[in-house]
Amino acid sequence: MSSATGPAAVVRAFYEAVGKGDADAVRSLVRERFAEDAKLTWPESLPYGGTVAGRSRLERVLGAAADGTAVGARNLRLVDVIDGGDRVAAQLEFDWIAPNGAGAVSGTGAVEVWTFTGEQVSAIMAYYWDTAACAALSGTVA
Repeated sequence: MSSATGPAAVVRAFYEAVGKGDADAVRSLVRERFAEDAKLTWPESLPYGGTVAGRSRLERVLGAAADGTAVGARNLRLVDVIDGGDRVAAQLEFDWIAPNGAGAVSGTGAVEVWTFTGEQVSAIMAYYWDTAACAALSGTVA
């Protein structure tokens, strides 16, 4: 993972590791490239919605997401990366899996905006295409 240098390369390396289900690579990238107080915010209407803060928590959460044991995105494909220097936008496509095997939303996606401070990830904001469909499967209200 240490071969990823600039912000856009870090984002690409992250999604490549997630797409391969390489939880160890994801955890390594988080340890090496995320700030101690980094945060990731998902839409509140999702079952896991809200903000996860702190490098060690993100290492656990994102590692679990990559190894396929958590709810959420599966079959993730990185469609495009827009490199704005210290802000990088990643367009993603994936199938969203509901908790407890309640179903899936196929062919949905998101844009995740990564913010870097220096060489470290300080924040990620996720914007999902169809939170209403995801929430309906999970029994929450969007």
